[in-house]
Amino acid sequence: MAASNPPVKGVAFKTAICLEDYANPGNFKANPTIAAGDFKVSIDGGALANLATLPAVEPAGSIWVEIDGSTSEMNGDRIMFQCIDQTSPKEWADFSFTIMTTA
Repeated sequence: MAASNPPVKGVAFKTAICLEDYANPGNFKANPTIAAGDFKVSIDGGALANLATLPAVEPAGSIWVEIDGSTSEMNGDRIMFQCIDQTSPKEWADFSFTIMTTA
C-alpha cells in the first residue's frame, strides 16, 4: 500500500473520523445524524466557521464520517476542527482534532 500524502496548505483535504455514541460511551455511533453547525473549522486560531461542505456518513449506514476541508479552509498552518452535536439530547459525543499542514 502506498503512503498517504500529508495535508498541504491551501490544498483541499479529505479525512474520515468516527464519533462516540453519547448514550453508549466507548462505542462508535452508527449512522450519526450530522446537521449544519455541528462541524466548524478554525484556521490558525481564527474565528470558528461552519464547514463549507457538511460532513456525511460514508459509506451510508457506517460509523465513518467523511470531512472535506476546502482549499480556503486548509489555507493555514494549523487547521482545527470542532465537532459538537447541536441536538438535545446529544446523539454523539463532542470531538475535536487538529491538522498541521505542510508547504
